[in-house]
Amino acid sequence: MQDLDMFTPGPTHVPLAIRMASIAQLTHHRTADFKKLYERIHAGLQNLFRTSGQILMLPASGTGAMESVVANVVAAGDTVLVLAAGKYGLRWAELCRTYQADVRLHQVPDGETFDLHAVERELAALRPRHLFLTHCETSTGAVHDVQRLAELGRRHGATVVADTMTSIGVEPFHMDEWGVDFALTASHKGLMSPPGAAFVAVGERGWDVVRPSQGYSYWNFHLLRAAALESTVPNTPPNATLFAVAAGLDRIEAEGLENVWERHAHSAAVCRAGLAALGLPMLPQGRASHSLTAAVLPADGRADGLVEALHERFGIRVAGGQGSLKGRIIRIGHIGSVSPLDLLPVLTALEMLLLERGVVSRPGRASAAMADVLWRQQGRRAA
Repeated sequence: MQDLDMFTPGPTHVPLAIRMASIAQLTHHRTADFKKLYERIHAGLQNLFRTSGQILMLPASGTGAMESVVANVVAAGDTVLVLAAGKYGLRWAELCRTYQADVRLHQVPDGETFDLHAVERELAALRPRHLFLTHCETSTGAVHDVQRLAELGRRHGATVVADTMTSIGVEPFHMDEWGVDFALTASHKGLMSPPGAAFVAVGERGWDVVRPSQGYSYWNFHLLRAAALESTVPNTPPNATLFAVAAGLDRIEAEGLENVWERHAHSAAVCRAGLAALGLPMLPQGRASHSLTAAVLPADGRADGLVEALHERFGIRVAGGQGSLKGRIIRIGHIGSVSPLDLLPVLTALEMLLLERGVVSRPGRASAAMADVLWRQQGRRAA
C-alpha cells in the first residue's frame, strides 16, 4: 500500500518520488536548466491535453488559470454563455461578471448535465461571443459532454473555453479534435504534484480572440507567449512545484496515458461499488467522473461530522459538499496516483463510522463489493 491519506479531489496525494523531485534541486528561470525543465513540461502537457497548441504556465491556483483566460478574451459588454451545474460552472459566471461581460447563465440542478437541444436553442438565440463550460464539475462529480457542447459552440461562432481541471490526466480529453479553444488544469490534480502551478492550453483559433495587450498585467497572455517562445516565463515560477510536475509527467508517460485513464475508471468503479453496498446513493444524474465520487449522506443528521471523523479517527482526508451541497454529500477523490486497491481502507473506515452511527447494520459489505469488482477487473486483464 502507498502512504496515502489524501482522497480529496484536490489537492491530491503526492507520491514520495514526486515529493523528492520537488526538493532535489534548485534552479533559476533564466538558465539553460530551467529551459530544459520548461520544454519537458510543455511537451508532456501537450500530450495530456492532446493538443499541438501552446501551453502557458502560471504561478497560480486553478482559479487563477480561469481568471487569466477571462482577463484575456472577455471585453466589457461581450455576451457570454456560461453552462453551470455546480459551484465551478458558476465560478465562470462570477469571473465574467467581474470583467463586465453580459453573462447569460444556462443552469441545471447540481449533479445533472445539459440537454444538448436546449443549449443549442440558447446558442442560436444569443449568438454569444464566448461559451464557457466545465468538463468535470468537481463539486458534484458529474462529467459533461465537452465534445458535443464544443461542437455546438463552434457551430454558432462562439469561442469554446473549458475548465478541464480534474479531467486532464484522468480521463479522455482531446482538445484539438474536439475543437476546444482554451483548456486548463493545475498541478495538484491529475499531475500528482503540490499546489502552486496552473496551465492554460491555447488552441490555434484561441489566439485569434486574445485581446490586444492593455498594458502590463500578471495574466497577460502576450507576455506569457513571448516568454514561452524562449522556454521560460515572465515572472518568478514555482520551481519546486514544476520539478514535481515534470516527475509526475514522467510517471504518466511510463504508465501510458491510456492506461492511466483506465486505472482511474477502475478506481471509480471500485469506489462506487463500496458506496452502493453501504446504501449511499451517488449524486450525479449524468455520467459520473473518474476523478471523484460524490455520495449523498442520510438527511437525518446521523452522518454529521463524517468528513472530520474520518480524518481524526483514521487519518483519511476526503471532502464534503460545497455551496448548497454542504453537509449533504461526501466526495471521495480517486485521482492522480490512486489505485483501485488503495480505496479499500477508505471505504472500510467509512463503513465503521456508519456502523457506529446506525446507518449500516452489518460490517464487511463495502469490502466484499469492492473485492468483487477488483476480481472481475483482474480477470479482464488476465484474459
